[in-house]
Amino acid sequence: MTTARTSRLRRYGLGTAALAAATILLAACSGSAPVNRGSETGEITAGGTLRVASLAADMDSLDPLTGYDTNAWAVQRAITRQLVTFPGSTGELRDDTRSTPDLAESWEVSADGTTYTFHLRDGVTYSGASTREIVARDFVYAIERFCDPNKQVAAINYFHSAFVGFTEYCAEFAKVPTGDLAASKAFIDTHEISGITAPDDRTLVIRTPAKAYDFLDILAMNFVTPLPEEVASRYFGDSLEFRQNFASSGPYRIDKYQPGQHLVLKKVEGYNHDLDPVRKAYVDEIVVDFTANSEDAVVQKVQAGEADLTLYLDVPPRATLQQYSSANDPRLHTSDSGAANFIVLNAKPEVKSPGATALRDPRVRQALAYGVNKKNLVQGQGGPIAAKPNGQIVTSTLLGHQPFDPYPTPDHAGDPVRARRLLAEAGYPNGIALDAVYRSTAQFESIAVTLKEDLAAAGFTLNLIALPGTEYQSYLQNPTSRYDVSLSGSFTPDWQGRSTRMLLGGWLNSEAAPCGKGNVNAICYSNRQLNDLARQAFPSDDPGRLWAEADRIVSSDLPWIPLFEKRKNLLSSDRVTNWTWSSLPAQADYTNIALRDGR
Repeated sequence: MTTARTSRLRRYGLGTAALAAATILLAACSGSAPVNRGSETGEITAGGTLRVASLAADMDSLDPLTGYDTNAWAVQRAITRQLVTFPGSTGELRDDTRSTPDLAESWEVSADGTTYTFHLRDGVTYSGASTREIVARDFVYAIERFCDPNKQVAAINYFHSAFVGFTEYCAEFAKVPTGDLAASKAFIDTHEISGITAPDDRTLVIRTPAKAYDFLDILAMNFVTPLPEEVASRYFGDSLEFRQNFASSGPYRIDKYQPGQHLVLKKVEGYNHDLDPVRKAYVDEIVVDFTANSEDAVVQKVQAGEADLTLYLDVPPRATLQQYSSANDPRLHTSDSGAANFIVLNAKPEVKSPGATALRDPRVRQALAYGVNKKNLVQGQGGPIAAKPNGQIVTSTLLGHQPFDPYPTPDHAGDPVRARRLLAEAGYPNGIALDAVYRSTAQFESIAVTLKEDLAAAGFTLNLIALPGTEYQSYLQNPTSRYDVSLSGSFTPDWQGRSTRMLLGGWLNSEAAPCGKGNVNAICYSNRQLNDLARQAFPSDDPGRLWAEADRIVSSDLPWIPLFEKRKNLLSSDRVTNWTWSSLPAQADYTNIALRDGR
């Protein structure tokens, strides 16, 4: 680099000393995972088959374009790579926040923070449906398919604010008819996003409209995964054919895939660990079993040694949690995750039901907050090992969190007397009836029944409406659907630490998320103070204090009713060693855990 360029740009990546150390450490690892390598937990031996028991009969997604689920991201960690990533944590989830070079070995940022120039590693290849070298144009193509009307990227709001020219590109792409792969390919081949360019095979330049403190974190999400256009353009996004012909950029490739039966990932033969400083890829094979069809069956497979991990088991059964936690069983892995459950309010302006109309009065929302017995809800989840009461929007692992509850009650047990007084002040001395939908799973049914019983004392009559999981999100998004509240609102941070944007700069920010359509919970909310603080936070070198201020304002306004923060609890077999958490999926890091004796 010239002196002039150095003065204008900040350069990132592995420093000389760190690179030398990494080279020495990984020199013997090219082609296979390190054997008998020392760690905090003792010796690690590579090899063996990691067996995963899934509660679901199939993956929500295997296409990085559409995967927006912690379970899908856990699997995609093994078959995808990004420009930057998070390395994993052997401590707590909250510790996995450091942006680390991945396919980009270094990058520069312009002085105004709006232009990033990434330099890709040389010699990294795909496996599976393609074996050619990964080049910068593959990232350009992957981002260009974000707007395909046949299947759009799952978290599109991030990218409207991340890439210059993206919104205009998407508006034109929306005119392309659906159901025509050739038409989509022709559009991509003849149009471009002005802020995404590949000057050569090793260089990717991204221009963003404004400086953003979390820009690299956004790029670390699985969406920004390179794909070979000559393969991916043949198939509709995340179709069965796409899954069966997936070009992997990670240390594993899809070997066998049969929905309802299994997904088999095999270690890429001769995988070059010198070019992947993050994923140690100790195991030879990862097998996901889709045949278990109940929570008990999934848990029994792990307890019997037939599986090593679970998938799609959001919370282990209460009895299982108590059994493991009371015995201090090392096979129960627990961490704060920043995930939370809440009551969604149907605030779409076209909704005129008596319940939804009443909830537009802040006194009614406050009454609902006071009426919730969070102590009972936490107990129903399995006690403090599983959850803790929550009264605010920004949760404990996120930037800007300062413990705060604007509507506290003694021992978190609710205050029905105060709730009824507020309802009377709002003109509802006889209480209010609310149509309340919920996902028809054991966990959410327990929450719904508990809320119905406890809120009755506070003057709220809940008419419970169960919805199958496959219909839940579309029901909430439909403006004609009948509901005043949903009792199954939930989120897991898109990444740990700096992902406050997802909530205060995304779902609840009317400048970023369209009313009712900007997020999976169909949140509809607008607050000018929040929007102003978010605009200040994005380019700030100290955004935490701004997010904390915004949290106090919004949590007091109650755009939703916070219930509890979930702790992540995962079960493993006694074969699993080198336990590692992964920030994005808030799950075990399949690419860094190992099996005892490599079996």
